[in-house]
Amino acid sequence: MVGFLRSPTHVVGRSWQWSTVVCFTVWTFVAGLAIGFPPPVQSQTTILNPPETSTSIAATTVTAIPIAMEPAMMETWSIIDTPEVPVERFRRGFFQGGELIGGYVGDAAAPARSVDETSWEARLAFGVPLGSLENILVVRPFFRADHLNGPTVVDVPATLYSTGATLFQRKQWNERVSTILIATPSVRSDFTTSDNAFRLFGLGLVNWQCRDDLSIGLGAVYLDRADLGVLPAAGLTWTPAPWWKIDLMMPRPQINRRVWKDGGFAEAWAYAGATLGGNTWAVTRQSGPTTGQSDELTVSGIRLFAGYEVIQTGNRGWKFEAGYVFNRSIEYENDATDVDLDDALFVEAAWRF
Repeated sequence: MVGFLRSPTHVVGRSWQWSTVVCFTVWTFVAGLAIGFPPPVQSQTTILNPPETSTSIAATTVTAIPIAMEPAMMETWSIIDTPEVPVERFRRGFFQGGELIGGYVGDAAAPARSVDETSWEARLAFGVPLGSLENILVVRPFFRADHLNGPTVVDVPATLYSTGATLFQRKQWNERVSTILIATPSVRSDFTTSDNAFRLFGLGLVNWQCRDDLSIGLGAVYLDRADLGVLPAAGLTWTPAPWWKIDLMMPRPQINRRVWKDGGFAEAWAYAGATLGGNTWAVTRQSGPTTGQSDELTVSGIRLFAGYEVIQTGNRGWKFEAGYVFNRSIEYENDATDVDLDDALFVEAAWRF
């Protein structure tokens, strides 16, 4: 993640102090998960092996069992085979569900370099078989609006829009190798100009399941932003136990801890990580020497986050996420305007139905 950071001169005020505090808070949260929660109980058994295995060893709660030829009672463990039942995150039909997302980013800084962002987004999902039910193309049309309030030192549109469709396809080539392809053609603009409004996000990834509990991925992600083009998508995913998933994939590393599970019906996860934020939109300048001209506006930042997600069968559930945004900036492409913004806090919630 360090390679993606802007130079220290772009971090304003006391951002390095806030960054240190939030990093400590996030990783304290993760450490607390590691030691503060017992392994989740599933039908009074604790699964010990990763979810990728077809069966796993489970240890039941300690029970007093009389042993022949012994005058006293002894405690022992009963070991049985119990499957780890996954929660199906799809539906058996064309319509795969919908999602509503809302978020807010705000700071308490002076208006000159302060931007409050309120966003909402609606998505739908559809599954299209490509020859068989083992090869599915997921199509997710979406519409998003970002409402900006500030700053006063440079003009920004009141609302920025993004609309398009995400195409997702995963193919399992054999028991060890799979590929993931994602493409998102979209229009990102303030709906006053079409110049450079079309954008294409893309991701290609090859996964190698080197062990039952460990996979390695390598690929690239194309962001199609004015400040960022192609970035490597690489890392590993390790599941030392069903209730842990350590996903160290750039550019969004994340650590996940399962809190509870209800068989194959639902489960809940707490998580923490970091990611790139922001995007590029085509806009019309509203003031200054370029008033009325088309330009490209980029709002950027780096997010540290922690969240809680409930996953229910059939691609349903909800999640809540909060965190800290630093290295924020607003940039215009044509006249090289670059305004550093103060650090901020954010919250985001989503409901899948």
